[in-house]
Amino acid sequence: MTYQLEATYYRTALLLGLVQGEQVHRWAARIIAKEPEPPPELLDLVSIPSTDLSALRYGLWSLAIDPEPAEVLRAMYGLLQADLVAGRRTVDDTVMVLRQMRSMLRLPASMYAELNEALVSHGLAKGSGGTIGAWLQQFAAATFDTTDIRH
Repeated sequence: MTYQLEATYYRTALLLGLVQGEQVHRWAARIIAKEPEPPPELLDLVSIPSTDLSALRYGLWSLAIDPEPAEVLRAMYGLLQADLVAGRRTVDDTVMVLRQMRSMLRLPASMYAELNEALVSHGLAKGSGGTIGAWLQQFAAATFDTTDIRH
């Protein structure tokens, strides 16, 4: 079994600060435990300190898909929406991550345009609290099945 989408998910989420290294370790360890011949990259991944996010991202690189598929990008929006609703991230922090997505990831043209429009609308409505939370609500169900993403 290949784990390209999951590796891409974790690599992107690490870049954006949406997951911690421990979550990547748990994901890799779960695969190693269930697969008779796990990808060697995962064996290397669990030996990287969970605090070395750059090394973890590099370790995921050979497994990941480049550029990130829309499914993974929507899952990033879903993580942001969940963090915002749960109070783990402020509106300003959420907007900062969305701006990072816009500048650091190769978004499909339609996603780029939609994100750009959402950020502009949010900026225009900032005096009344902004609109980014409402825009992100459409991604509430956009999750990525990694079983223990937050635990």
